[in-house]
Amino acid sequence: MIVGGLLLLLAAVLLVRIYQYKRQIRSFTKRICERQSEEMNQPVTVDYFDKNIVLLADALNEYTERVKCCILALEQDRRHLKNVIAGISHDFRTPLTAAKGYMQMIDKSCCLDEKNQEYLDIAMSKTEYLKNLSDAFFEVSAIEANTEPPLLEEVHLTNFVSEQIMSQYEWINNSDIDVDFNIPERDIVILSNAQFLARIFENIFSNARKYTVSKLNISLRAENDYIVLTVENDMVHSDDLDMTRVFDAFYRESSRHSEGTGLGLYVVKCLIEKLGHKVYAKSENDMFTIYLECRI
Repeated sequence: MIVGGLLLLLAAVLLVRIYQYKRQIRSFTKRICERQSEEMNQPVTVDYFDKNIVLLADALNEYTERVKCCILALEQDRRHLKNVIAGISHDFRTPLTAAKGYMQMIDKSCCLDEKNQEYLDIAMSKTEYLKNLSDAFFEVSAIEANTEPPLLEEVHLTNFVSEQIMSQYEWINNSDIDVDFNIPERDIVILSNAQFLARIFENIFSNARKYTVSKLNISLRAENDYIVLTVENDMVHSDDLDMTRVFDAFYRESSRHSEGTGLGLYVVKCLIEKLGHKVYAKSENDMFTIYLECRI
């Protein structure tokens, strides 16, 4: 009887301790989740004063402090990088612009023979490419270094998209392509950033301008809780296109195409992610389509 009573008492004690451990673990889990949303300002506290539990709480708090220090150092490095990029951008563009200006003066002088004129044309072409590449690189670097969330505002998307399409009128009108616009008349309002959206549309249309062969379709429609902008164009060398990489930095349709820097759609992806929208692409039957989804 005595042995049975002791066993029951021991079992009761073990059950109580197991319950206390589980409750403390649930408490730790809750506190850790709360600290994620509160920027880790509150330390993990102990409700059940067991030596091992206290050691675990101390280790979690120490680890969190180290993470906070790493995050602070990372933010400082990003701000420093942003300032460095701004300085390099100015120092890099100034001599490049000057070199381009001098080459243009030589070109206008009309004092070169045919061979030297050919060399000058190549140099001017490479300089222009280098300028475009540097502009795109510094833009990407500035976007990635900037951790501040964009200012969101109401954007009247129907008018906005129509204005962006009109800004492309010159090259569309001068191209021998069939164009189809499907933009609704009703006013569609989303919460976004007009400056970011303008840059996104500019890059999407720039990509279409480079690769469209004969067809360009642009549509804006509502789907459930989203507004979907679709830009579709036909293309050549569709077999060369890796759809898993079209939004990667420096990826271009084919190594046989030298036009462009390969950063346009990467900038689109970076800006879209900062706005909280979605972007993806599909390729089927030699038609390349970009989908931009914005929550209503």
